[in-house]
Amino acid sequence: MPVSEKQKQYARKWDKDNMRTIATRVRTEEAENFKAWCAMRGVSATSEVKRFVMSELEKYYAVLEKQHKEKKEN
Repeated sequence: MPVSEKQKQYARKWDKDNMRTIATRVRTEEAENFKAWCAMRGVSATSEVKRFVMSELEKYYAVLEKQHKEKKEN
């Protein structure tokens, strides 16, 4: 079933309110090598960047949780 214009409009609004883009600039050769590496692994560059960000955030959240627990104990 095709997506209605109303559904598309809602999705665009939700994205605008809840999503942000993280961008960076790298040298052309590095970008091409990264894309080739992703292609070799059968993944998109976007998914790999997102995987990395989420992995680092998990570590960050663990540190915050540890700090919060230590603060509660004192």
